[in-house]
Amino acid sequence: MARFTRQITASIKAENNKNDMTIIILSAGVGGRIKSNEPRSLIKIGTKTLIEHQIDVINKNIQEQEIIGVFGYAIEKIIKKISGKLRVVENQIYDQTNNSESLRLAVNNTNKGNILFLHGDLYFNDKTFSNLNYKKSFIVVDSKGMMKSKEIGVTIQNNKATMLSYGLPVKWCQIAFITGKELKILKNILYKLQGSQKKLLSFEIINKMISMGANFECHEPEDMSIIEIDCIKDLKNENFNF
Repeated sequence: MARFTRQITASIKAENNKNDMTIIILSAGVGGRIKSNEPRSLIKIGTKTLIEHQIDVINKNIQEQEIIGVFGYAIEKIIKKISGKLRVVENQIYDQTNNSESLRLAVNNTNKGNILFLHGDLYFNDKTFSNLNYKKSFIVVDSKGMMKSKEIGVTIQNNKATMLSYGLPVKWCQIAFITGKELKILKNILYKLQGSQKKLLSFEIINKMISMGANFECHEPEDMSIIEIDCIKDLKNENFNF
C-alpha cells in the first residue's frame, strides 16, 4: 500500500511540475547563415513562420503554460507578427552575448517553479512534446540522425547526461526541462554571469550545472521529428511534411 501511495504522489508531483512551468524560446541571434533579411523566427515554412509553428505545437501539447520568447535582432518585426501569442523579453545586447544572457533574462522574468527552454531555430512535430516525463530535470536527445553530425552530442550513463560536447553520436536536441535542485543551480549560475560568461552557449551552461551536481535524465520521445534550421538548404528538408 505504501508503494502505491508513493507512485500516486510522484505522479501528482510530475503533473504539478508541468502545470507550474514557463516555456522559454531562445531566439535573439541574427542567424546569419540563413542569408535572409528576416530574423530566423520569421522564416516562412509552408503557411506559417517558424515561431508561429513552435508556439502552435507547444500550445497543443503543453496547454495553458506561460511562453516567453527572448528576441534581439529585428524584434519589432517579430512582435508585430506574434503579438499576444507569447510574452516577449528583449536581449538588447544580443550581438555581444549568447544563449546564457538570453536565458538569464527569461528566468528573471518568470516566477514559475519549473522551466523548459528550447532553441528558436528548431522545427519539430507534436510527438516531440507528447510523452515527456516532468518528474525530474531532463534533456531531449536524438540517436536516429535527425540532428546534424556537427551538432552538440551527449554522453549518457544510466540514462543520465554526463557531458555535452562536439563529436558525440547521440545528439542533444537543444531542449531542456529544469526543475527542483537543478533550477536552483541554474539560477545561481545565471545570477553570477559577468563579462565573457554572458557568451556561454546553452550546452556549456548545462555542463556547468552537471559539474555542480545537477542531474539530467535523457528522453528520446517516440516518433519525434526535429530539424535545426541552420542554412537555406535546411528549408528543403523532406521532414517539413510532418
